[in-house]
Amino acid sequence: MKLIPIHDNIAPIACTADADEIADRLETIERMHATLDRIERTPHGLLLHFPNRPDVEADIRQFAIDEKGCCQFWGFAIATTAESVDLRWDGPPTVDRFLDQLLDYFNGNDPKAVAGLL
Repeated sequence: MKLIPIHDNIAPIACTADADEIADRLETIERMHATLDRIERTPHGLLLHFPNRPDVEADIRQFAIDEKGCCQFWGFAIATTAESVDLRWDGPPTVDRFLDQLLDYFNGNDPKAVAGLL
């Protein structure tokens, strides 16, 4: 499996999402959490593995597009195999703490944490 980045640029750490967009994004992240098979922390972000289902893939692809629309500093790459949809979610070093909090959320260590992250 080869992951191809959706972007390679360094952008300012800023989010332009409005309250409605954030609410929608949180719902998507909760669906992602519910279907997540496993997660890995990488040197630059997270690698999330989901079951290869059309509804899951559609959510992941839309999430990456929506997030890039408001947060240019994220890097996303999506790869599929017969068994999985894999999302690489990268960020600059300045968001490492945020990525660690996301990892805790996806691992179930802090189920309410995601609400304060976006």
